[in-house]
Amino acid sequence: GRWCAATPQVSQVTMPRPPLELGTWGKITRTELKDSNGHPTGTWVARTRYRDYDGVTRQVKTNGSSGAKAEAALKVSLRDRQRSQGGNGLTGKSTVGELLELWIATPAPRGTRSPQTLAGYQRCIDKIIAPGLSNVRLHEATTGRIETFLRAVRTDSGKRDARGILSQAFAFAARLDAVDYNPVADTSRAPTSSNPARALTVADVHELRRRVHAWQNRDLGDGSKRFGPKRAHDLAEIIDVMIGTGTRIGECLALRWRDIDGLDGSGPVVVTVSGTLVELAGTGVFRQDHPKTKSGRRTVTIPGFSADALRRQRDRDIPSSEGLVFPSRLGTPRWPGNVRTSWRLVRGDDYAWVKPHSFRKTVGTMIERELGLSAASAQLGHSGSAVTEKHYIERATMAPDVSSVLDKLAPIQSVP
Repeated sequence: GRWCAATPQVSQVTMPRPPLELGTWGKITRTELKDSNGHPTGTWVARTRYRDYDGVTRQVKTNGSSGAKAEAALKVSLRDRQRSQGGNGLTGKSTVGELLELWIATPAPRGTRSPQTLAGYQRCIDKIIAPGLSNVRLHEATTGRIETFLRAVRTDSGKRDARGILSQAFAFAARLDAVDYNPVADTSRAPTSSNPARALTVADVHELRRRVHAWQNRDLGDGSKRFGPKRAHDLAEIIDVMIGTGTRIGECLALRWRDIDGLDGSGPVVVTVSGTLVELAGTGVFRQDHPKTKSGRRTVTIPGFSADALRRQRDRDIPSSEGLVFPSRLGTPRWPGNVRTSWRLVRGDDYAWVKPHSFRKTVGTMIERELGLSAASAQLGHSGSAVTEKHYIERATMAPDVSSVLDKLAPIQSVP
């Protein structure tokens, strides 16, 4: 009938193992594999538990000819696994070629990239970057390796283009955690272009216009003419419109009759630049319904000789489903490259430096000299005057006459 205090039974509670931190692994073990008879095979396997960035802990293992080699291979695999959490299948083992393919197919974070911009990127990738870096894996693409590649690119423009593309692509890879940092950021920059803008003189324009007419009419210089179908029959009109508007060649060839007002009246004729032609390899040429930039959409008043050129072109009555002013003979958008080819045949060796874009620089330079930089920038369709001044205005070789201002510094004449 006596009661006694029973000794309490204390049960031992097993605490759960704390989870690994994301992107870390536990203890690595080495084991030599054996065959069915229990004999060593000479192959070792290294194992560990790795917690992926999705929160799931998985076993990771690699093989090697020794325990040390298996463990070293496992550590490399774990390093690359840390870099493989970016999504879209991009990992540290992915190649630069795979990165560029994914990057160029992914919409830009700020706005959209125009088809001609993407085509330019692809040309640089195919011709410059791919031959030297396509098969390099992302974890192998160090700053030093990319620096060595860029130094081997022969032209400064090629270096600038390749560095810009690689910088954007590796920044994209860093955002996906496929690389730890952007290795292109600390590479050397290629020197900027130092070629100053060069404009035509009035005499140059007259001489080149004469050569265009002689070439179209097959005038051989000795009074005789070459027979055959007319070639580039409206090249003279294209040049006169480019000179009178300051448009790019793609903008000029994209003009439609609906973009021109006042051609039948006695007042001024105005032209609205509302699009440009885009050339895509393997696709053809098509009219883009907006110019190269937002500020490129503009309305300009053209001089009389450009209006006359448009009237001559209208009288040719070339059919075009899009109403183009300068279509091909079939009425389709005209390849700007074909116009450039004709121009190279016309200009002569002494004017080898003159390209269709030179007319745009001539327009900018002449307007800047007469009306100022702001007027030149507006005519060319630039968003600001910095680009106009740097790339489109020829530097004056002679300073303006300011002698009347400096006369104020003359010595005081003594009175006898």
